[in-house]
Order: sequence, then C-alpha cells, then structure tokens
Amino acid sequence: MFSDLQRQLDEALRKPGPVSNFLYVCEEKSGFERSTIVYGGVFLLFLYLLLGYGANALVLLVGFIYPAYQSVKAIETESKEDDTQWLIYWVSFASLQLFEAITFSLTQFIPFYPILKCLFLLHCMAPIPQNGSTQVYNYVIRPLFLKHSPKIDAALDTAVEVAEQLVEESYRKFERQGNIRCGACGRLFDTARGLSCHRRIHRY
Repeated sequence: MFSDLQRQLDEALRKPGPVSNFLYVCEEKSGFERSTIVYGGVFLLFLYLLLGYGANALVLLVGFIYPAYQSVKAIETESKEDDTQWLIYWVSFASLQLFEAITFSLTQFIPFYPILKCLFLLHCMAPIPQNGSTQVYNYVIRPLFLKHSPKIDAALDTAVEVAEQLVEESYRKFERQGNIRCGACGRLFDTARGLSCHRRIHRY
C-alpha cells in the first residue's frame, strides 16, 4: 500500500506545472530526489509546528494556499473532474473548521493537535485518487447529506415563504400609508419572490 502511495506521489510531483518546475530546480541544486525534498519540507514544517509560534495560523495557510491555487487552475480548465476534486476538498475543509468552532474547548487539549490537523489537511489535498477529502466526503458528509437534505430543503422553502410573506405584508402596509417614494421596497419584494421561485424551479 505504501509503495502505491509513493508511486502516485512521485507521478504527481512530476506533472508539468510550477510545483514540478520548482522541485526540478531543487533537485538539480541539491542532488536529492524530489520526493525526498518534499518529505524534508514536511518534516521541517512539523518541527516548526511543534516548537514554533503561530502554529494554528500556519496550518490554515497550509490548508488554504495550495488548494486555492489549484482550485483557480481547475476553474480555468475545461475538465470537470478537477473541479469536483477541489470542491470536495473545500467542503471537507469547511466541515473541519465548523467542527473546530463547535469543539474548540476540547481540541485545544489534544496533544500536538496542530500537527495532526496539518497531517489531515495534507492527506486531504494529496494528489491521489482516494485522498483524505474524498474519504471524508464519501463516508461522512455524503451519507449525512443524503439523509437530511430533504428536511433541510423543506425548512429552507418554509423560511423563504415566510420571508416572502413578511416582505409582501410590509410592502402593502407602506403602500397603504403612502410612504413609498422610491422603488427600493418594490425591488426587495421582487427579489424575495424571485428567490422563492428559483428554489422551487431548482428543486424540480
């Protein structure tokens, strides 16, 4: 299994692009294989997370910069496969941030939590078919979504309908009082109604 991951990582590190070009220069200057250079960089990162300051901020940068760059590249390509790959990553990333926000008082007591989080994010963005974000999505997020999405959609539809009714009642009230001197309320009412229609069309 490890040999397969090693092979997939080597193939990913040699794909044409700025990362591969940078690793090629490092490879030529140092005489080390690019996979060894990557492992060394990861080791130094973990050492800093263990001993340095601002570990949480650094982990967020690790989880954001490279995926954001690859996401923009994916948007600019015609293929939809890489779009799906990075969309799954961002859903997993957001889920982790939400989990941390809810359980902050607990995660701060986990030993070496920044290192564990960094390892998890690196696994999530790894250029292999079954990386961490794909597994989190397939085994956690997707089952929960399929189970609860009908109830969530129904609640959203109800909320939109209530908001539409409130806006319409307010609009009629101001209209009766003769206080409408511009089209702002009318545009707000049209927007609420359009949102409701859009949700119904999207669902069906």
